[in-house]
Amino acid sequence: MGAFKKLFQTGFFHIFGSSVINKILTFLSNVVLVRLISKEAYGVFTYAWNIYSLVLLLNGLGVVSGLLQLCSERADDRAYYDDLCRFGARVGLYADGALTVLLVLIGTLLPLSIPGGGRMIQALCLLPPLQFIFEWMTIYLRGQRRNREYAALNTVNTLCVCVCSILGAVAAREYGLVWGKYLALLLTFVYAGCVLRFPLFRLLGRPGAIDRTDRVDLVKISLLSMATNGLSQLLYLSDVFVLGIVDPNETILASYKVATTIPTALTFIPSAIAVYLYPYFARHNREKQWCIQHYKATLAAVGGLNAIISGGLFLFAPLLIRILFGEIYLDAVPVFRVLAVSYFFSGTFRTIAGNLMTTQRKLRFNFIVSAVSGPANILSNWFFIQWWGSMGAAATTLLIVLLTGFANTFYLFRCFGRLED
Repeated sequence: MGAFKKLFQTGFFHIFGSSVINKILTFLSNVVLVRLISKEAYGVFTYAWNIYSLVLLLNGLGVVSGLLQLCSERADDRAYYDDLCRFGARVGLYADGALTVLLVLIGTLLPLSIPGGGRMIQALCLLPPLQFIFEWMTIYLRGQRRNREYAALNTVNTLCVCVCSILGAVAAREYGLVWGKYLALLLTFVYAGCVLRFPLFRLLGRPGAIDRTDRVDLVKISLLSMATNGLSQLLYLSDVFVLGIVDPNETILASYKVATTIPTALTFIPSAIAVYLYPYFARHNREKQWCIQHYKATLAAVGGLNAIISGGLFLFAPLLIRILFGEIYLDAVPVFRVLAVSYFFSGTFRTIAGNLMTTQRKLRFNFIVSAVSGPANILSNWFFIQWWGSMGAAATTLLIVLLTGFANTFYLFRCFGRLED
């Protein structure tokens, strides 16, 4: 009972509960959206959103990751905390202004393989700076361990995205999904300012004097984290991108996207746990026994839970697809089963270990793993998709997750073992 009480008091259940609610809402909205618009229109949106997501890997030059690490280490120094957040906001917004221009150029100049994709990418061009502001706000709350407010902000944003996307799809099909995302972020900002009293405009002001050492640390951690996370995210983005090149068919893209919906939605479980654990592992990042003991407990609990989830998804795949998405998407069942197995290894070994590696400042290892696995993922997708179609994309995901998951876990234990008692 004491452990549960501590978890409640420190906000774990708020974060985890918020993540559960958010993923349920997102999942249900995806189910509704699939039935509101045609398979072809959903395929066009999937294609454009995938390219947008690839560009967004450069979001804010990774400043939110750098802020989380540095602010978690010195959360009690409020002046330092606020000034560093102001400095990070300025860097991130300048970078995302460049991303807006890049999206316009991609949508205008590149000969994309799916008709209509270019115009939709142009419509998405103003989202990066708005998305950065939202992520920057959540990092500000997380670094101070204001987990209840963080959870509330995330939940309100998800609810706004779901409602606005559905209303937008009814009004304007795939383009309504885009306008819905804009409106959702604006409503989230209103909630943060009016209800949470988040000092948005004060924190977006001119920063105070930041020591050169702090600026260098922020830029170093941010850029390495951006590169690492970006290369890691290629695992989930390159499959649709390569599939759109090798086999540019809207219905195939739509079925593959449906197959990824549930496994992707379930990543909230390890992600929520990593979100909660990160500030604590960052604070105790030099205590060997504390780190080893808590990580072993986390690994055992998460592994058992994920084994049950993955097994259930594999067994009941046809029933789930039929009920949730309709008979038209039953061709997604084989891919869905492979991705269900992939979820177990990703959720148990890859995600949490990769996040906690940063608390040990082992950015170089994360970068090396991502630098190797990212290109390997693209090459594997290229060949496997030509041989096996969309099943090849799923097989690539499973292969890369296995390799990176075990590499991350092995090295994290090695890092903990080198700490002083």
